[in-house]
Amino acid sequence: MSGGFDERCAADLANVGEGRELSRADRAWLARVVTGAVRPNRDKPLWDLAHALAALARLTGAGAGRDLVTLALDPRLATPEALAARFAGASAGAAAADARGLTLAAPRPWRTTWAGLARLLALAEFVLTAEDLAQFPLVTGWFDDLAKEPDAAERLAKRLARHLAAYRSDHLPLLAAERRFRGILGFLRGRSAFTDDDILAFWRAEMAAGERPGFRTVAEHFVTFEAAAAVREGLDGLSAAASLDAVEGWEERLTASLSDLAQGEPAASLADLLADLPDVPKVLTGSERTDLVELLRLEPFHRTRPLTALRAASFGRVQSGLANRLRRGGGGADLATRASCAEAEEYRALAARAADLAHHLGRMLRIAAALRLAAIGLADDLDAEAQAALREAEADLRRIRRAGFDDRARLASGFAAMDAALVRLAEETGRFVRAAEALDRRQALDAAFAADRAVFAQAFAAAYAGEAA
Repeated sequence: MSGGFDERCAADLANVGEGRELSRADRAWLARVVTGAVRPNRDKPLWDLAHALAALARLTGAGAGRDLVTLALDPRLATPEALAARFAGASAGAAAADARGLTLAAPRPWRTTWAGLARLLALAEFVLTAEDLAQFPLVTGWFDDLAKEPDAAERLAKRLARHLAAYRSDHLPLLAAERRFRGILGFLRGRSAFTDDDILAFWRAEMAAGERPGFRTVAEHFVTFEAAAAVREGLDGLSAAASLDAVEGWEERLTASLSDLAQGEPAASLADLLADLPDVPKVLTGSERTDLVELLRLEPFHRTRPLTALRAASFGRVQSGLANRLRRGGGGADLATRASCAEAEEYRALAARAADLAHHLGRMLRIAAALRLAAIGLADDLDAEAQAALREAEADLRRIRRAGFDDRARLASGFAAMDAALVRLAEETGRFVRAAEALDRRQALDAAFAADRAVFAQAFAAAYAGEAA
């Protein structure tokens, strides 16, 4: 993969560029259109293409889509000069051509230069020939419809926009990540370093703009952004939001960095480990598992940015409730109450629950160790301190009343299968507890929660006030 798009897309672009002998500038324009990197409206070139084809259909009297296909694929019409020589002075109904370019009066006024028309025909060739002509019959059928009804240019523009959007989804795997990175970089004014409050401010700005993203979703984007920035290996474009396009080969370098990132991550995320834990033995109840997912889902922020993890767990849950309520058609006083964050869980309570979970996971690890030592016959060889821990584990085992804990042989086998996952979950939960304690010493959790509740309530009220009425 290169340039954020896959080899198929690269080959499709190269085929058009080489076949039409496009200049470097025209190749760059085509690549930007295909990848959606046109501002402010990425679909404007498709709207122009549809109107160009409508004008050409009138000028040539095209009675079928194949006539428009012939124009788009004719290599003799690949330059502005050739197009001017072929069409200048032609006129038919609402379409006309002069020395400067092509015009169309209906269904609305539209104009392009001969150089612009040459680019648009290159785009037409791309949508016709992409993916080894796989979509050729479909697109030709749309051209047929336009040839029969030249005033239907806007309908063709919408069809082409949906078609190219699907193509991007299939062949531009980094498109979403690159778009998010640009948004975050623009907000941070090119900084790659950020704080918990930067994450909150970015989310508030998105909410104020009417996007209404989930706070947890925004925080997850910052997790990816931080990790990618850490492995960018000198990608200067990440230090200035507006300069990415000016850095030669930035797409390939970002792709390589993200590949390094993917290879360097643990085999499974904490959320994956929790999802894969067996139901028997029931080491975690459903509510315990849910709590751990809420607290650890922003790995590694649970240990490096505990305030963001607490915000996501508390107010992210509130926002999810609001969104679910709206999807079910709810509103009124109930929605207004939810938006006020009256049900948000205090940070100190979340930290206390995390401490309880860390203690529980530690107890499970002691039981697992006791079972393993007993199975290999080393329990009698331990020192006094270890013997005491073993007796404590045995006592815990007798007290626990959960599915799968009544058969020691099956329990030992079950623990052996999840040992590594339990160790990591226990370690990371303990790290979150210690990070929350350090945060409490620097910034009292109660005060932080009170301040954040006012901020989130204001954002929720502004965003959801219409539905609450």
